[in-house]
Amino acid sequence: MLFSICIYTYNQIEILRKNISEIVKYPGDDIEIVVSDNCSTDPIREMLLSFHDSRIKYYRTTENRGIDGNILNALRCCKGEYIFLFRTKDQIIAEKIDDVLRTIKSHPSAAFFLFSAKDEQNKIRMKLKNKVFLQGRDAETMHNKLLVHPSGQIYKRSCLRLELYEKYINQYFSRPISSIVHQLIRMDLAEQGDFVTSSCMAWRYAYTMNTKEKAVYTTGSDISIYAPCHQYLMYQCEMDFVDREFSDNGAKNFLKILIERYIRVVTVKFMYINRNEEMNAHYQTKSIAFHPYGELISFSKQTLMMIKRMKYENKSELRKWLVRQIYQVGLKEIPRMYLEQKKDKKAK
Repeated sequence: MLFSICIYTYNQIEILRKNISEIVKYPGDDIEIVVSDNCSTDPIREMLLSFHDSRIKYYRTTENRGIDGNILNALRCCKGEYIFLFRTKDQIIAEKIDDVLRTIKSHPSAAFFLFSAKDEQNKIRMKLKNKVFLQGRDAETMHNKLLVHPSGQIYKRSCLRLELYEKYINQYFSRPISSIVHQLIRMDLAEQGDFVTSSCMAWRYAYTMNTKEKAVYTTGSDISIYAPCHQYLMYQCEMDFVDREFSDNGAKNFLKILIERYIRVVTVKFMYINRNEEMNAHYQTKSIAFHPYGELISFSKQTLMMIKRMKYENKSELRKWLVRQIYQVGLKEIPRMYLEQKKDKKAK
C-alpha cells in the first residue's frame, strides 16, 4: 500500500526543511512525500532536491490559491491509497509510520483516521481513544467533536470528490480566503465510511501562537478571517453543500451541527478573538467595532432565510433548533464572555 504524506506549504522554508528531515528517516519505499507549494518566494524546490530522495514529489501552483486551493492541489497530486495531510508547521513522527499503516490496514471500511498528537515540545497535545465510529450518524456526530484544523487528517483517497468540493468553494469565494475544504471533505466521508481515532501519538501538532512569526495566509486586509463577514460565506457554503448533496437523513444532523457551531463562531468566539492582541498581531489584523447581540440577530435572520430556501423537508425542526441555540448563546454564553472580559480589564 502506497501511503501519501502530504504537506501544503507557502514559504516557511526552514520549518519545512526540518519536517522533511524527520520524514525521510523512515526507510520504507511504501510512502511518498508530496509537497504542494502555493507559489512561494522561498526556493522550496531547490531545498527539497538537496535531500536526494526519490520519494519526495514537488508540485508548485501557478498562482497563490489560498489554503483551500493549495489543499485541493496537494490532494490531487497524491497517488497513495490514504493521504496524511499536514500544514508546514506540523509533522508525522517517522518512527510511528509503521503503526499508522497497521492501523489503516486493520480498518478497511474506514474513510477517515485521526491519530493522537504531541506538540513541538514533545508534550501531549491531543489524546484520543482507540475507537471506531460507524458510517452515518456515529461518524456525523464525531465530525463536530474532532479536531477542526485540516492538519493531521487522514483521508481514503478513493472517497474524495475533489471537483465537487472545488465547485462549492469557487461558487462562494471570489478571492482565495476560505479555509473549509477539510470540513466539506470530512462531512462527505462520514457518509462513505467509518471514522477511526487512535491513541497512537503519530504526529506533532504545533501551537500556532507559540511562534513569533506572522501568519503566512491572510485575508489581504485588516479584517480577521474570523470576522462575521468572512465566516458567513463559509457558513452559507457548508449549509448549501449539506442541503444539496446529502439525503434528508444525512443532512439533518449536519445542518444542526452547522447552526450550533457558527452561531458561536460569529458571536462569543469573535468577541474573544477581536480583542486578542496576540491573535491580531499574528494574523496582521485589527480589532473592529463589534456588538455580539446585533450579530446574534443578523445570524438568526440569515439562517432563517437559508432554511426557507432549502430542499430539506423538516424546516420546522431546524427553526426550533435555531431558537434553542439563540437562547443558549444570548442568555448564557454572551453574558459569560462579557463578565470574563470585565475581569480581564480589571486584571490589567
